[in-house]
Amino acid sequence: MATHIVPPPGNAPNITRDARQAYETLKAGGVIIVPTDVGYALLTSTQAGIQRVFAAKGRRPNHNIGVIGTYLQHRQLHVLSESKFEMTRVLTEDMGMIVGLVAKFNARNLHPRLAALDDATLSQITRGDTISIAVPEGQFLRELGRLCDDDPQGMLMFGTSANLTGQGQRFRIEDIELSVRESADLIVNYGLQKWHVYGRGGVNFDVENMQVLRMGAGYEVFRDRMLRWFPHLLEEASVELDTDPEYSGLVFR
Repeated sequence: MATHIVPPPGNAPNITRDARQAYETLKAGGVIIVPTDVGYALLTSTQAGIQRVFAAKGRRPNHNIGVIGTYLQHRQLHVLSESKFEMTRVLTEDMGMIVGLVAKFNARNLHPRLAALDDATLSQITRGDTISIAVPEGQFLRELGRLCDDDPQGMLMFGTSANLTGQGQRFRIEDIELSVRESADLIVNYGLQKWHVYGRGGVNFDVENMQVLRMGAGYEVFRDRMLRWFPHLLEEASVELDTDPEYSGLVFR
């Protein structure tokens, strides 16, 4: 079956319509390519879909994959203090910045969203007692995430960058390798994505230990907000946030 592309060439996006179509494709067990502000991503919601994604990327079958979710899912699945949940709410909900949030989950009493997963998928989206959930900033993924939150079965989305393994982010559909594009049942083409000047994925942050795991796109914005509004949490963890060696000269210090 040929890959379906929305919106059709020459037509403008319709987020409500396009997100609904993406949700229905995922619900049917499909694989989709969707826009994120830090590049296009391959998403699926099933173990069979994960294996298709890994095959398309040339990634080993038992590799980890992250959850692309919502702030609600972050609150449901992660175990953190209220002060840290307030911090992540401000960063992702109020300020609308994509951040990959890594924290512990309750392995002894699994949330229903996790309990519904097969063992293979659960092992792939967790590492030890932690799970990574990327909370996106773009309106398309926010709408798609809302549909997942409203889903009676509490569907989760698993995602990774839409490219061959090790080849870097792709910020336009035209730049994604043909074999990767052809692996998807649906492509949502919203053109060039916002953080393309960085050529990187998003910021990854260990919330429990207040450690930056990846200085991703827009890191200096993330750092400024952390220092401005949450210095007490950094001080409690005895953490200092380094400047980005590539971009620190572009902002006031």
